Amino acid sequence: MSFSKFRTKEEQLSFSDKHSHVWIAHSPVCTKIIDLDFNLQFMSPAGICALAISDVTQFYGKPYPFDFYPQSFIDEMSKNLKQVRDTGEVIEQESSVVDINGNELWFHSTISPISEGDGKIDYLMVVSINTTAQHKVRKELEQLNEQLEAKVHERTLELERVNARLHYQSETDFLTKLSNRYAFNRHISEKIATAKRNKGYLSLLIIDVDNFKDYNDRYGHDVGDCVLQKVAKTIDNAILRETDIVARYGGDEFVILLPQTDKNTAFILAERVRTNIELLKVEYDTTNLICNITVSIGVASLRGSELTPADLLKKADKALYVAKQKGRDNSQVFSD
Repeated sequence: MSFSKFRTKEEQLSFSDKHSHVWIAHSPVCTKIIDLDFNLQFMSPAGICALAISDVTQFYGKPYPFDFYPQSFIDEMSKNLKQVRDTGEVIEQESSVVDINGNELWFHSTISPISEGDGKIDYLMVVSINTTAQHKVRKELEQLNEQLEAKVHERTLELERVNARLHYQSETDFLTKLSNRYAFNRHISEKIATAKRNKGYLSLLIIDVDNFKDYNDRYGHDVGDCVLQKVAKTIDNAILRETDIVARYGGDEFVILLPQTDKNTAFILAERVRTNIELLKVEYDTTNLICNITVSIGVASLRGSELTPADLLKKADKALYVAKQKGRDNSQVFSD
């Protein structure tokens, strides 16, 4: 029967009053009536069922929220009930409660002041929708998102590690583990740009192992490789600053880039490298050693507008040629 078929307003009101209890009883929405002293006066079946209460009448006339609720819910609901009673505002909240057995439930509640027509608030009505299922789904989605973000982060880190390994491999000499010529070409451009900005010196040492071909011819390439590894380690150990760059330039030739270093300081380092290499001993069988490994070193130092990769390399190479011309096993500084 629709309202349009009622003959009088009285019939409509009678129908509404008769069926209102039926509607509340079958509604999935939990309705509670709270008096102005915050005592529970009524709870609909939806709330009774959700909270697993066998006899709700034992709570009627007693303070709401219930003692078995979490303290956080009690504090929030008590504050909101007081605010609605005192201000007449409608307030919403969503928070978790527990049922009589301690199981967590989530409810979205609307707290409304109710007046029976005289303009004053007679009681408070709390209408709550059980959002436990939605909250569970939301929490599961959050956990899935966290797991996905963790996987993405892990994959990103792995990709960074792979890229770092590839970068290391692309700029590292496989035999000596020093920077290779590709890395040196990048470093020399960067160091020159910095030196020009700072108006400072940049020095270069080119180191060549004397008569290296003889080691390969006489003892074999395995021993020759061992000589190069020992020489490379000795050169690298002579460097004291992180800003200095050591690289294998090719074959038996090594280079050292020295930022903020003039030719005199560079020459001192060259001599230290040379004398340390003279002390090397390389074993080529169980009873024999190769001693007196020597190197020739060319030193060049430039500053300001003179600095270009080609000029620095050319001058250091000329100094190296002079060192070889003077009998090898010595260091020479480029001079015009």
